[in-house]
Amino acid sequence: PETSHKLLNCDCRLWLKHSHLFLMTVIKYTIGLGTGFLLRFMIFLRDDQVKWIRIPGDMLLNVLQMFAVPLIVTSVLAGVTGLNTKMSRKTAFFTGTYICGTTLLAIILGLLLVLTIKPGVGEHLSQDRVKEMPPFSVHVILMDLLRNMVPESFIQAFYEQYKTEIIEIGRLKTERRGCVSFQSTLEAVVPSCSVQNVTETKLVGSYVDGPNMIGLIIWSFTFGILINRVGQEATSTVKAIQSLNDAIKIIFNWILWYLPIGVLFLIVENVLDVEDWGAVIKLAKLSAVISLGLVIQTFFVLPMVYFTLVRKNPYVILKGTSKAWMTAIIIASSTASLPVILQCCEENLMVNGKLCRLMLPILTSINMNGTAVYEVIASVFIAQMNDITLDAGQIIAVGLTSSIVTFGAAGIPATGAVTTILILTAVGLPAKDAAMLVVVEWLLDHFRTGVNVLGDCYGVVLINFLCHDELEDLD
Repeated sequence: PETSHKLLNCDCRLWLKHSHLFLMTVIKYTIGLGTGFLLRFMIFLRDDQVKWIRIPGDMLLNVLQMFAVPLIVTSVLAGVTGLNTKMSRKTAFFTGTYICGTTLLAIILGLLLVLTIKPGVGEHLSQDRVKEMPPFSVHVILMDLLRNMVPESFIQAFYEQYKTEIIEIGRLKTERRGCVSFQSTLEAVVPSCSVQNVTETKLVGSYVDGPNMIGLIIWSFTFGILINRVGQEATSTVKAIQSLNDAIKIIFNWILWYLPIGVLFLIVENVLDVEDWGAVIKLAKLSAVISLGLVIQTFFVLPMVYFTLVRKNPYVILKGTSKAWMTAIIIASSTASLPVILQCCEENLMVNGKLCRLMLPILTSINMNGTAVYEVIASVFIAQMNDITLDAGQIIAVGLTSSIVTFGAAGIPATGAVTTILILTAVGLPAKDAAMLVVVEWLLDHFRTGVNVLGDCYGVVLINFLCHDELEDLD
């Protein structure tokens, strides 16, 4: 009875803590939205004043991203060095299987919704109808993914990744006396020749800003295994890595004290940045379909996967990680939410600490269930809006490309429209209309990030269950 009384008191404290967090979150959103609409419609601000409002929110995102990548690298290294080689391989297999399986389910869900509801049919927001589509180039994204797996420099991977752009070059095709010749549009054209405008594509690769997360994770995992194989001689190195990881966690705990202030200004900034509310209303059908997909993924797909394998109530995970996915919804960054996710999984869900250090950095960087649902629906929506009927091959290409892109996407805010353009270009669909998604991305980005984080939490709890005996022996 005494033990039951203590557990009941503990559950009551957790419930009060989560209720307090939820109440504070609602208050911050309400104040932020109210302040944003007040400044937008009642008090007209100059551009220099708007820039001052953006500073507190930018400071929060910058400081979170500054320490997020080192936290991921040190967490993977500390996690691998804390496990033996056999356990690391087993965990890596389960992690890869979970990521691929849940991403596949998210892609299938998105395709079913967008092909059934057809939100883009009748919504002709584009004035120019595309007659000729560019060729397929899924291999370009796959090549970039492979290149980023083996970066030129481990240090460079902290701030740059390789990206190939498909550039269309306009040229004039000149036919004369049965001979065909090409010349630049800047050169003079012989009047007696028949001239046609043609477009050629050129691949231009370069390093762009943004951490190469997939390269960092693969080689952090590899370095951890190599350090393990060194044995007792690497004990000091292992302690140094774990100490550095603990120090970065402490820094994040300090940063989180500034979180409420930064979040308030981020919400105000988002309201002020929306310029075309008419476009938001026109895209309401798309937003509704994406929101429906995120709700189904959250409350049905992920719990179904967990219940099928564990045979326990899956909604306990939803309650125990409320602080993590609420933080992710607020700041719209799964990478920056990593310290809160670690805290929730270790303290509330009682997941093995070593497993959390190893798995969660990998999952937050690669496992993007919410982003997969968003990208596949947005891509097919653009095709429907341009009256393009997709055959089975193109639908499969959209799904495959969306999954590949989400694996290498950075867990930072406001990258949805850019990623959608990359997918559309790769599968030969008109990419210029993806710019309109920016007006609704600021809202959808927050909720899909919450789904991403919730999928990470389900994954680490699931693998903790599958590897429970081995982890107990290891401890």
